[in-house]
Amino acid sequence: MKNDFSILLVLKDRPQYTKRFMNSLVADLFPFKVLIADGGKDTDIQRLFEENAWPSIDCEYVRYPYDATLDDFYEKMADATSRIQTKFVSVMDNDDFILTEGIEKCLEILKDLRYSSARGRIDDMSGNNMYTKFPNDITGETVLDRVRDQTKHFHSNWHNITRTEHVQAGWSLLNITKPKNWRFTEQVTSYLNVIWGDGYRGDLPWMIHDNGERIETENGSLQNHFPDQETWIKSDYWLHEFNKMTEIMGVAISYKDNISVEDAMKEFTEIYPDKLPDLELLLNSRIAKAKSIGYNKERIKLLFKTIERFDV
Repeated sequence: MKNDFSILLVLKDRPQYTKRFMNSLVADLFPFKVLIADGGKDTDIQRLFEENAWPSIDCEYVRYPYDATLDDFYEKMADATSRIQTKFVSVMDNDDFILTEGIEKCLEILKDLRYSSARGRIDDMSGNNMYTKFPNDITGETVLDRVRDQTKHFHSNWHNITRTEHVQAGWSLLNITKPKNWRFTEQVTSYLNVIWGDGYRGDLPWMIHDNGERIETENGSLQNHFPDQETWIKSDYWLHEFNKMTEIMGVAISYKDNISVEDAMKEFTEIYPDKLPDLELLLNSRIAKAKSIGYNKERIKLLFKTIERFDV
């Protein structure tokens, strides 16, 4: 089991959190590999990893160019996920803690090939834990069943322990479309995990979530990418970025459910307003306007070829 799982630790500065994260792994006698993808400026953290400051942890450190923009980040993630050698992986930020006991239980669950990913209980250090709201697994006989279930019971699947080829495919698709808004990025990763297979959500020790200082880009804090939902839907970028997400969803659903991409995109756009029932009229209006702009046919072809390459 030790060789089945690794963490992909994604860094962009916040060195105090990285040190805390690594020290927690040492204290937990963490037995799995950690792949570090560093797109920050901090040279102290780079030096610590290069000098093997945490010798009891099996680390591979990769220095990337600075993540000045989200486009840089997508390039880093596509490359970093391609380096994963284990069957399963969890993409982690440096301000959270993952528990070995929960990892081992999730790996047992993932022996069932129906599941694409699994996670246990997320304990939020702020005391404001949204993850308790929808505790049940995301399952379904078809991909569209699972997309409906995820839409109505939406939680981020960002940190789930996931089959590696599924993570690799997802970040390759994101690198092609390069969303300009982080909320779309998070929604794409969350949907894809349940498009590839069932999603396990269990009441077992797994992760402690902290809301650390926000990551900065040249265009400001990522926190600015999460205004209230109505403001977000009315934003200037929303139409084009929603179309990018629809293209990814359409291609992935088409591949897994063996329906046309056009039908899959139509189904997704009809399901999506279920996510925010109070804003259903606004969403339907904006989605109709996004459709009138049209989709990128060449990009859709490239997305489909990418999924075929990973054979998810």
